[in-house]
Amino acid sequence: MDVKELLIFKTLAHEGNITKVAEQLHYAQSNITRIVKKLEAELKTDLFYRHPRGVSLTSKGKLLLSYTDKILNLMEETKKAIQDSETPRGPISIGANETTASVRLPSVFASYSEQYPEVELSLNIGETKDLINEVLDYKLDGAFVVGPVNHPHLIQIPIMEEEIVVITDNRQDPLTSLTNLKKWTLLTRPNCIHRKRLEQWIHDEGIVPMKIMEFGTLEAIIGCVKAGLGVSIITKSLVSHHETDGNLIIHKIPEKYSIVKTVFIRRKDIYINSAYSKFIGILKSK
Repeated sequence: MDVKELLIFKTLAHEGNITKVAEQLHYAQSNITRIVKKLEAELKTDLFYRHPRGVSLTSKGKLLLSYTDKILNLMEETKKAIQDSETPRGPISIGANETTASVRLPSVFASYSEQYPEVELSLNIGETKDLINEVLDYKLDGAFVVGPVNHPHLIQIPIMEEEIVVITDNRQDPLTSLTNLKKWTLLTRPNCIHRKRLEQWIHDEGIVPMKIMEFGTLEAIIGCVKAGLGVSIITKSLVSHHETDGNLIIHKIPEKYSIVKTVFIRRKDIYINSAYSKFIGILKSK
């Protein structure tokens, strides 16, 4: 069992189709089949179920996949440690929710890139749940997410607290009570974590749930709120400039539901090279 064989096994486990794996890794299908059979013979167990649609992992195959991930990631961390130098260089992949990417990261990235131009920073925007999974799967070096995040494999660094608010168009009266929300439609993104705060508030007050419309982008939501289509719940820092130009009304909600914390998470077991160490240092200083 060598690294090449484990990589082929992992790819097949995720794709579930020998033809796709052969095309992706530029191997003959017969070589993929031969390597899988060799692994099964060496381990004396079936790793895959064969069926007309392709293959799927057996229970032993799932166990091997968990160890394969650890082995391949350990080898990657070993390479990083050996190749590390005092001069920060190389790639760093960071994830962030939309609020942090808009409000917090521009100054952090600008300062870091100016000081360490040989480091290649990349940013992936996503929802908290997805970003946590990508950090756990070693796909991201770290991520800014809504906290707290309590996971045995993760370290979290507190970054900031923000306020979430309800926004309406500028023709609406101030939000004096929850009963005013009954007549409105909530405009939100799929899986929006702030939406859960509003729904919890409504539930706690015994109000009938609002009608909901989902949009793919923040810009679309704000535009539709301005047009009077409905209301939305959003981080105040993202819309405060709209209040000053008179296009939106920002309504506060009880502090119990309005305060959200942003944390930076990373895996405990990854190697912190000089480039990543400097990034964390700048992050803590901001």
